[in-house]
Amino acid sequence: MPTEANSDIVDEERQMGRTTAIGLGVWLALIVAAAILLFVFGDAISSLFV
Repeated sequence: MPTEANSDIVDEERQMGRTTAIGLGVWLALIVAAAILLFVFGDAISSLFV
């Protein structure tokens, strides 16, 4: 029984780690995309506000 309980805990920790990794990957992708868009279209965007 303790082996099954430890296995369940390990599975839950793996799932939480996977979810965290996916979330961080999404945030990183969004930040990189925003940086690229600002780099490419920065002048056009800033001219809208000037």
